[in-house]
Amino acid sequence: MFPSAFVDESFWQPQSRPGAYLMSAVIIDQDDVAPALAAASAAARGQPYHSSELYHRGHVGIIEDMLDVAANHAGWSAVSLQIPLDTRPTEPSSDATRSIHRVLGEREYARQASLEQLLRYLNSQRVRDVYLESRASHREWQQARTENRRVPTTDRNDIRTYRRLLEQHAISHRVRIVHIKDHTHPGLWLADAVAWSVGRAIRTNEPQWFNRITDTATIIEATTGKELHINESGAAPPTGERDPHNLSQRAQIMSSPTAYPTTTTPDHTPNIYTTLLQQAEQARNPAAPLAQQLLNNMQILAVKVQQLQETVDRLTPHPRATTQHAEHSPHLPTQTPSSPQQPIDSEPELP
Repeated sequence: MFPSAFVDESFWQPQSRPGAYLMSAVIIDQDDVAPALAAASAAARGQPYHSSELYHRGHVGIIEDMLDVAANHAGWSAVSLQIPLDTRPTEPSSDATRSIHRVLGEREYARQASLEQLLRYLNSQRVRDVYLESRASHREWQQARTENRRVPTTDRNDIRTYRRLLEQHAISHRVRIVHIKDHTHPGLWLADAVAWSVGRAIRTNEPQWFNRITDTATIIEATTGKELHINESGAAPPTGERDPHNLSQRAQIMSSPTAYPTTTTPDHTPNIYTTLLQQAEQARNPAAPLAQQLLNNMQILAVKVQQLQETVDRLTPHPRATTQHAEHSPHLPTQTPSSPQQPIDSEPELP
């Protein structure tokens, strides 16, 4: 049986920083879907689940339980990350303040880029049904039915991205995407928890949430599909092939919930956002680090050549200075001009 995937999104767009957008997918084998959804419902404890709201209300235990369900019941989790949020070419503007239209354009562009790469990845894992939470309101769904349309206007960009991939033969025609109107679907709760855990690491430098699923999760760059790593002690994924068919050694045994504290010490954790941003830029432009390294080496070489030249100049005496030193030194004997001397044992010349 082919697996299914449940998808959710998250974005971070502060005013003075580049921001990020991510789309998460929880992959579940068809035979395991029912048990996984039942476990997710139990983790939610009979109430609608939303990670951000639960965190602000202090119900972190529910979030931990949901992440544990994703780690233990789902086959794999994948996150398509667009960092920075806007990777479009810079548009000339006389106003430094971005308009609301441009901001929304950034988000939609990031969503479609992330969705495209995520669908490519899910296709490689033989996923057939991809369930996304619909962004359309109840009124939009009613209007779509009135106009005899299967998809509301708000969700049509997702369909365009999906059809373009089909036309390009980038994904199988067996893959289909389904927009779910029910926001209380337990499969979407699992995807919400995964997206929130990665977003929390990026926004607040707290990787302990993602630590709970790091052995069964992959983060990919939205433009290139290259794998990115949260390089933090205890959170960096193991090396080698990692996907639903190549589990890491630690993926079989998940740590106890008490192994991950709910707080971190900022002084001892790296800037995860910066780390991921550097990895993403290198993935999009792999020649840039090589060129920069070459430039750095040339600059170092130039400095060493200059230092060597200065050393040679310092150790090599100047010719004029040597002559003057020899003429005026009191330690060197001076000779006065004299007539040539005859050898002692020579006979005097006869007149």
